[in-house]
Amino acid sequence: MGFRIDIEGMKLEAESYSVSEAATPLAAGDSSGQVGTFSISVPVPDEYVPLGVETEGFGYGEGPYGQGPYGGGSFVEIANSPWRVIRQVGPQILIDKSVRIEDPRKGFTLGTINSSSESRDGGTIQLSGTSRLGSLNVYGIQAQPFVGTLRNAFEYYLSLAEITTDLFVDDEIADRAVVFPGWTGELWYNLKMMAAAQDCDVSLVSGIILLRAIRKRIATSNRDTSRSVQVGSNTLARAVEVYQYNNRPITNELVYPPGGWTPEVEVMTVNAGETTEYTLELSASVSSIEAPVMQTSVTQDHSSSSVYTIVADDGLAISPALWSAYGGSLSVAITPDTSHLKVTLRGATGIPTTSGIAAQNFSVALGSDTTGNRYSTFRIVGSGVGFSKVKKRIRTGVPESKTSTDVGVTIDNPFISTVDDLYRAGTRAAKQFAGVVMSLSGNVIAINRRGDSGSVSAPTYGQVQTKLMGDLGGSPTYGQVQTHYTGLGLTSYADVREYWLQIFRNDDVDQVFGNAQGARLFDKRTRRWYRIRDASLTPGGVNIQTADDDLVNGDIQSLYNDLTYSDVQTILDPFTYREVDLAGMWRP
Repeated sequence: MGFRIDIEGMKLEAESYSVSEAATPLAAGDSSGQVGTFSISVPVPDEYVPLGVETEGFGYGEGPYGQGPYGGGSFVEIANSPWRVIRQVGPQILIDKSVRIEDPRKGFTLGTINSSSESRDGGTIQLSGTSRLGSLNVYGIQAQPFVGTLRNAFEYYLSLAEITTDLFVDDEIADRAVVFPGWTGELWYNLKMMAAAQDCDVSLVSGIILLRAIRKRIATSNRDTSRSVQVGSNTLARAVEVYQYNNRPITNELVYPPGGWTPEVEVMTVNAGETTEYTLELSASVSSIEAPVMQTSVTQDHSSSSVYTIVADDGLAISPALWSAYGGSLSVAITPDTSHLKVTLRGATGIPTTSGIAAQNFSVALGSDTTGNRYSTFRIVGSGVGFSKVKKRIRTGVPESKTSTDVGVTIDNPFISTVDDLYRAGTRAAKQFAGVVMSLSGNVIAINRRGDSGSVSAPTYGQVQTKLMGDLGGSPTYGQVQTHYTGLGLTSYADVREYWLQIFRNDDVDQVFGNAQGARLFDKRTRRWYRIRDASLTPGGVNIQTADDDLVNGDIQSLYNDLTYSDVQTILDPFTYREVDLAGMWRP
């Protein structure tokens, strides 16, 4: 069969498998793109195998349930072997166990089993689960504002799900300076939003959770078994809208009121003896705030510290000592999303007023000298990431005569900070509402694999000898090498060969799992590039379920690179802008 699985040390030959992958979206408002799933069919071996009988794919060794059949050679099944446990308890014993799926022509991938079943005759076990990216499906994550590099941001976000090993950010983008506000919610959803805004992919390659730039991998396809292109009209709209956050780091700056005090700022009030809570929106994502200090006077333009005043219903300011002595209080907390404050206001009881009766209500305010109206004196300074959220409109080019829909989508992604982020997200979204959307699907036998023939990129004899001399020292004898292999648990030639393939594996060339998603694929018939969004990998090949149109300006520029603007204008003069786009990389 040529492919096998390893369930926490139990190595088994598999009858078949299917691994589904989905690329993270490029459109900043698109939340699609799953973590990936798999299904495996495993034959159940005979319960007893006589000692000395060769059984391909199984051997005798130590495993999670004791000794039993684990990889190449002879074995005898004993009382506590894993297969006896599975037969006695059922395949459900494998739930939540990690699995490694290996195919010599596609590499390997990792996942966790979440479903199992056994055929009625007991001959086959069906296993299914999610890829290692499923560990990013963690809810209730609370991320603080972040200022630093993209590598450190990615590492920080994954650490919130206790993922600190086997993760990597490609060197090309790792040192990119980023400023991100804090957020709360599902880790995977927010990673997809970040990746879309940063033009990146999140993938699982060779068991590593990887963040890398898009359009850096070209899927070399050959021996297509089928391919089809779909051209259809989506919902038309005259424009799309995108929020640009303009994120910037701040230290001890005024975060409430947003942008400074204005007459419209709400005055917080509370009745005597009662407790009232307010949720206030900030112009920042804060990691810390300065606790407010009660004063007897705060000017309207005050912005240098966290302060407030309290006035009773007679309009006179109350001293901090009196407010506290009669049970009044004000406390402030940062909400989990880091962009709001929760203010808890407790009204004092028994504070006398100028009329001689106890005050019935209180305001966080002072009276204006010019109008007599009360104005809010609540000020908070904090540190974190400040933002100025501005909504921009991007036209699709569809005239009003063709649609009554004005705005197709409004994208609110807090990772969109710069003008480049804005227009990159806006133009992608606008294309989806411009009238014609192209996509590709089909089946190929080979894609991003070890050479066009599918053969393994094997290490040379010299590479192996050099590595052995380094590990064992000097020029080891055949016996020393054999002892070395035995110590590594390598009991057959096939095991030794696989060991060296793993040592010298070139993941960019050898690994298919994780590299199909997000890869660009050129279609000669439509003369344009497509980006693989969803793919299913099986022993027989790769099923491209969806590949999105990915023709960009750079592709066209490379096509006409040797021509002048006038030359290009002459070539394209008979066509409309839409016809030029549909023609793809056409040149007579």
